[in-house]
Amino acid sequence: MELGINKNSIMLRNRQISGKNMGLACLLLLALSFASCKKENPISEDPYAGGKVALGIKFASDVSDTEQVNGTTQITFEVTGLMPFKDQVKFYINDTEASITKITDKTITVLFPAGASTGGTTLIVGDQIFFGPAYRVEGKVEVDATFAANTSIGSIRQVLPLPNGNLVMVGSFANYMAAATTKTPINNIVLTNANGFITSGFSTGKGANGAISSIFRLANGQFMVGGSFTNYNNRVGINGVTRLNANGSLDSSRVEVVGKTSDHSYDTVATFNGGVSGFVNKVFNYNNSIYVVGSFNNYAEFFYERSTRDNKVVGYTKLNGLLKMNLDGKMDSSYNFNVTANLPYVAGNGPISDALMQSDGKIILVGSFTTYQGLNSNRITRIGTNGLVDATYPSGTGADDAINAITYSATSGKYLVAGVFNNYNGFATKGLVMLNTDGTVDRSLVLKTIEGGSISKAFQLKSGKILVFGSFKKYDGVIRQGFMVLNPNGSLATGYNNTGKFQGIVNDVYESTDIFGNPTALIAGTITLFDNQQVSGAVRISLKP
Repeated sequence: MELGINKNSIMLRNRQISGKNMGLACLLLLALSFASCKKENPISEDPYAGGKVALGIKFASDVSDTEQVNGTTQITFEVTGLMPFKDQVKFYINDTEASITKITDKTITVLFPAGASTGGTTLIVGDQIFFGPAYRVEGKVEVDATFAANTSIGSIRQVLPLPNGNLVMVGSFANYMAAATTKTPINNIVLTNANGFITSGFSTGKGANGAISSIFRLANGQFMVGGSFTNYNNRVGINGVTRLNANGSLDSSRVEVVGKTSDHSYDTVATFNGGVSGFVNKVFNYNNSIYVVGSFNNYAEFFYERSTRDNKVVGYTKLNGLLKMNLDGKMDSSYNFNVTANLPYVAGNGPISDALMQSDGKIILVGSFTTYQGLNSNRITRIGTNGLVDATYPSGTGADDAINAITYSATSGKYLVAGVFNNYNGFATKGLVMLNTDGTVDRSLVLKTIEGGSISKAFQLKSGKILVFGSFKKYDGVIRQGFMVLNPNGSLATGYNNTGKFQGIVNDVYESTDIFGNPTALIAGTITLFDNQQVSGAVRISLKP
């Protein structure tokens, strides 16, 4: 037994020694391999070698000096290190090349390029780019600093001016000027003074629980609103359309309903008993009737006599995108509805993007549809006062692609139709066309070449000048980043295109005047940038003569 133990011990010891030798051998091989690799694969060269050599050029200051020399505007910027490369230098103001008149050890002087607008400066030497300070171009358009700077994120869909000068703004926002509190929330509707500052006079409570897209004022001072909301100030039983009192509170009434323990009980509900199942884009008023345009499939009304306080009975009538109601909310079945078949007329085969009511009660619809009520209607049609397509409207072949918006100028009697089309009723025009009152094309507006994007909306001022918004980058070869001012003939208005980059979607434009009598335009929508300045929801600009 002892011999066996000793033998095993010896064997174990031999294995341990053998293991040590093997370990030493492995270490030796590893060292040799490392040495071999080191000789055959030296460390690679500097990965940053071969890069561009620093030229030593630097904008020394954000300050520029502008002066008039022999009728031209010369601008001097402080830049060092240019002299060795003076024959290779190019200079740009907001992507527009400026002619260089002088280069010194510390400065560069350029001529202000025709058509340039507010934006950054850029200096190019060979294939190297150096970014300089922003340069503000003075002109006839500027942001009106007297208008409130809204810091709250959201979208303003419409601005309604009141007889006393105040403004009602509606849209999709949960705050305005960061003024909302738990006790005084601001939800999708706000009353401001003429300069956009919140003012007293409204009692909206908690406001609407969804977007308000459209509003108009009735003769008695009340308001009709439409959108995608289902309650107002926590009062349920609303389907996208309701009436507000002059102070912004819900017009409500006490009605009899079925009680839990008796046949009679009462509930407070919205007085206006009519709405839709879907989204309301626009609400209009004509001859004491309410007209609704949107994306919906049914008219809805409540039957309170069969309802309880907790469970309301709703009746639905099939209806497509176009509705007429009486002042109490009752559907007018003589409008866009076939009483004999008890069915609505066929809607368009594409969405409606915008609508506008004429003074005679007829409604122009625009969008992406190519038929409406079964008739050819390429992206535009007019609905008569009976709710049927007006066959006398001369839209002809219409637009060859989607129409985004339509606006009307009571001063000129012209309509502006904007979209992504290239032709309108046989008239070649990229994204914007002017129509006469009778719907025919006014060919005096001739657009120049648009590059880098499309037009989303246009608005004609009382002066005749046209504000144009979109995603475009150039117009007639001139840098115009999303906003431009045109003459009625389509040329760029001299002196009015000095502003820098615009970014956003415009829903409404309200024209007024400033304290000096100059025209102003309150631009509302989902706007984040105007003239390279951060804005939110709305901005007012002044247009000097």
